[in-house]
Amino acid sequence: MKDQGVPRRDLERVLGQAENAIALLARCRPVNAVAERERLLATFRRGAPTNPNWRYGFADGVATLRSALMSVAEQGEAAEGWDRLFADRARELAREAAIVEALGTPRAHVAAQARFPVDPGEHGRVAQQWAERWVREASEAPAAETFVSDDEADPESLVCQMRRAVGEARLPFRVVTNPRLPCAAATGDGVIVVRAGARYDRGEVRRVVLHEIEGHALPRLAARNEEHGLFRVGTAQGPDDEEGRALLLEERAGLLDARRKAQLGRRHLAALSVRQGATWVDTARYLRELGAELEEAVDIASRVHRGGGLGRELVYLVALCRVRQAFEADPSLERWLERGRIAVGAVAELRELGPAPDVVFRLRAA
Repeated sequence: MKDQGVPRRDLERVLGQAENAIALLARCRPVNAVAERERLLATFRRGAPTNPNWRYGFADGVATLRSALMSVAEQGEAAEGWDRLFADRARELAREAAIVEALGTPRAHVAAQARFPVDPGEHGRVAQQWAERWVREASEAPAAETFVSDDEADPESLVCQMRRAVGEARLPFRVVTNPRLPCAAATGDGVIVVRAGARYDRGEVRRVVLHEIEGHALPRLAARNEEHGLFRVGTAQGPDDEEGRALLLEERAGLLDARRKAQLGRRHLAALSVRQGATWVDTARYLRELGAELEEAVDIASRVHRGGGLGRELVYLVALCRVRQAFEADPSLERWLERGRIAVGAVAELRELGPAPDVVFRLRAA
């Protein structure tokens, strides 16, 4: 008899490649996002808003990939320790693959609900209370000078400030622009994408740079130097808690001001409306009732409804609550999140497990 199993490094490589192939957020960007935004704004201004007619790229091979990920998840169904950590992350990625597979169809909302559900517990209740209060307490910010986000000739622009921060930190990350990005910026594997054609003032530029560099890029870089590939691949809920910590960094830097809180609150409430069955028009109108300007209402409604009802915005405030409470109880937890994409809920087990084995999912074979 001898032990057989899966080489850990092979599994880590496969899970990392799977996440890149799924490319959830990139796949959920409609190929006609820019043109549809203008059309949606025009329909609202005419007083006859209509739902979007988004188009998505073809997701080749995702069904096969999802099946493979579910096989890994099922192997660890009753497992403990390292096997369960890998299995849980594989299941989470399989759920993301299911969203991509169903993009633009009614099945996408159901698939998204499995990956980004409404949190029924304390963190979810606190997040909703924050959202409602922050929206209610929102006040109009004084007008400030703004800068075109992708103006390569303006040192105050977001793209220039982001490149400056990347250079100062000597990060091996490219900074590129994309007009279809639904947020100000997004960090991926070795790349930071900045939304083109938007305008931000100095405070917003500073906040976005901090969020992406310290909240996302630095932990991803640190993960490359870890012996355990799970820091790069992520534990289940690790990418979510990464967002929560990034918001906490904004708060510590004094950048989570009333305007930012109102924005986050509207996003959370809009995502809740998606889970409650609202159409895009319903959500956009609801956002207008919550005090959003027309362009913000259209952008947030599009962000939460992308891909057929992604609703990923449910993650942010819930994760902020979870991460903040965890750090208050045990400040040493933050060091783990600085090292990579580790969920606060996984740290206790990782501490107990110690070094990862060379082989996981061991089987007994003759």
